[in-house]
Amino acid sequence: MSIRAQNGLPRRGLAVVEFAIIAPVFVFLALGMIEVSRAMMVKEVLTDAARKGARTGILPYTANAASQNDVNNVLTSNNISAADATVTIQVNDKTVDAATAVQNDKISVKVSIPVAKVAWITPLFLPGSTIESETMVMMRQR
Repeated sequence: MSIRAQNGLPRRGLAVVEFAIIAPVFVFLALGMIEVSRAMMVKEVLTDAARKGARTGILPYTANAASQNDVNNVLTSNNISAADATVTIQVNDKTVDAATAVQNDKISVKVSIPVAKVAWITPLFLPGSTIESETMVMMRQR
């Protein structure tokens, strides 16, 4: 069924014009949803990696290298390049080796990565941004 003008002739090009106006809006919405969804997914992986690194870091006599290794393993198993990630390990809010921590010291681990390194499409809405994990804080065990 076609739409007819006042003179009774069909207006066949109207649907094409309406689609041409609406299509860019739908494309930008779809790209935005893909980009934000990927960022949320990567943030969850980074948070899991930070949690694993903190859990390792609170064990007695454990150095930063062991926590870093666990973080890298989680990232690699989720197809994220560990070389692109930045891992921050702190003891009582100071960047030192976790091996120096004593019982009840606060060990915190945070992981971040640039959006451009993990995006599935060219970042339009989050260019130059960094995705960061939650800071995992745990107490050193004896």
